[in-house]
Amino acid sequence: MGKVQSKYNRNRSQSCTTPTRDHEYCGKRKYSISYALPLNNNEVDRLTSQHYIFNNIWGGDFSSPVHRLLECGGAKVLDVGCGPGVFVLEMANRYPMTSFTGVDIADAYPHFIKPENTSFKRANITGGLPFADNSFDFVYMRFMMFALVIKEWPFIINELARVCKPGGWIEVMERDIYWYNEGERTNKWRTKVVEGLRNEKGIELSICSHIPGFFKANEQLTNFSSDERIQPLGSWAGPIGKFSLQNEFFLISLKCKAYAQTIMWGAKNLSQAISTISFEEGEYEKLVEIAMEELDKNKAFDKSHRFWAMKKPL
Repeated sequence: MGKVQSKYNRNRSQSCTTPTRDHEYCGKRKYSISYALPLNNNEVDRLTSQHYIFNNIWGGDFSSPVHRLLECGGAKVLDVGCGPGVFVLEMANRYPMTSFTGVDIADAYPHFIKPENTSFKRANITGGLPFADNSFDFVYMRFMMFALVIKEWPFIINELARVCKPGGWIEVMERDIYWYNEGERTNKWRTKVVEGLRNEKGIELSICSHIPGFFKANEQLTNFSSDERIQPLGSWAGPIGKFSLQNEFFLISLKCKAYAQTIMWGAKNLSQAISTISFEEGEYEKLVEIAMEELDKNKAFDKSHRFWAMKKPL
């Protein structure tokens, strides 16, 4: 069979409405003009699942040295691109004397039932954060590579620094769409998607190598640090220590499998974003399933990264 127009592209031309403000609709799915993934309950569930998986992988929600500051109270924290607000809600319960604010282009966060020390604001951050200079003690952002094109990243990092108080901290967490030991068919599919989104939309899915430069280019920032974690993609990881209990082995296996499933969940939700990339009819969905099998069989893994720095004191 020769190359045909992706069914996603056909659906897009037939059923996508004219965009209004920050959103458009493709069939029954709602999309942000500046975000590659849908704004629906399915994606909210994926983001929530992702939050708990990475909390477990890292052993906590942040790496910046702000625990004591948040525990003492009176501090202000901003979560940029907060999505459904799970980071804000969890942190607000853990640090009840600190106030937490989430900002996102979509209002998927709670509006009424939430802790008193939380607030949310809807805004498109590519036009700048809607907060005054020096407003927050800790500014946090994670997994925004599908929301920002590469040329917007330096501006956004500068915005994080702008709204951070002198002596405060900013932190960014990301993971590249790069899988070690991924297999030949998975490599071809992943590379096609990565290069397609880079060339056609300016979305860089191998962003982590660029972020240190964005931080270091900002003269307001100092004490730059970074760290990474390896995540097995599948149930292959098994035991991680001969002295572990059997039940712990089982839990580790489940967590690794859940992570791989979350990655493929996100891949399926990218269907609209890859609508202009040429795939055979039904090929994209089939390749997602093949990738799940190859990643587990080949003992594949990927990495997540955290980058943090202090805003220079006055």
